[in-house]
Parts: sequence; C-alpha cells; structure tokens
Amino acid sequence: MPMTQTQDPQTNGAHLPDSHSPQSGAASGQIKLIGCSQDIALWIWENLVPSSGRADTLQGEVIRAIELLAWEAQNNGNLNWNEEFDNLIAFLTEVFTSSGSVIAATMSEEAKCSAAEDLYRLSHFLLPTELDSRVYIEELPYVKEDLYDRLTEHLIQYCRQSPELIYR
Repeated sequence: MPMTQTQDPQTNGAHLPDSHSPQSGAASGQIKLIGCSQDIALWIWENLVPSSGRADTLQGEVIRAIELLAWEAQNNGNLNWNEEFDNLIAFLTEVFTSSGSVIAATMSEEAKCSAAEDLYRLSHFLLPTELDSRVYIEELPYVKEDLYDRLTEHLIQYCRQSPELIYR
C-alpha cells in the first residue's frame, strides 16, 4: 500500500509511512468493510494509525507494524534495523501465531505457518554492509510486496469475521 514518509520519534528517527490522525469513522467501534482488501487496509491505516506513536487498536498497530517493516526494507535496505524492528517482528509473531491471540484463533494452521515463515524471512537477512561474493538474493532484505501483502491479508480476513475494534 503506497504511503508517504515521515519520521517517528518512537523508532529512533526511522522513516515511517505518513499516516493521518485517527478519524471519527472509527468512532462506531468497527472496521469499515467496504471494498477490496486493499480498501479495508487503507481504511484501517487512515482511521486507526496515528501520525506518530503506537495505535490504540490492535488492528491499527498490526497495519502500522507491517508498514514500518516494509518501509525499512524497501526504502532503507534494513540499514536502520535495531531492537525496535525485532520488537515489531515479535509482536506480529504473537498476533499471527500465538494460541492466545484473537487473530491467530481465526487462522488455519496453514495460515499460521505461512505467517511465521514470512516473519522469519523478514527478520533474517544480510545487511548491504555484510555483502560478499557468496550472497544470494534470498539473503538480502526482503523488498517485494507479496510477504507484506500476505500478512496484511491475514489481518483483513480477521476483520471480515470480527470487525469490532480491539483496544490495546
């Protein structure tokens, strides 16, 4: 999902996609389920992700985490990767694979395994500063959209089943 950049002081100045302040559309307490998956993801982004800091809802925080990981890989080659990004991976792993997660509870075992594999791939890479002649493309930071889109789709499938906002 294309977004513009800004800086978030809670991620040590890492560039983040630009977001809007949560809108009154979220006041109903439900995700607006109109349109395709990308439309729903954009609604979550525009209505549940604040311009800085963490989102107040689980759905907003999941989108924020996915977008932050995508932005860092695609625009910075993961050069700014630090503990904050490890925390985002841990958060998303919990959300998509933990038996105590409301989102994971709605996912098939196959979907949980897919999410776990995608998150593993996103967090295991060689930095450009570590390159040598033996590097294969699968060792570089992951920049294609498909993994990020799959993770977003897991969230959207949950929202289609349970559109109520989950406040953190």
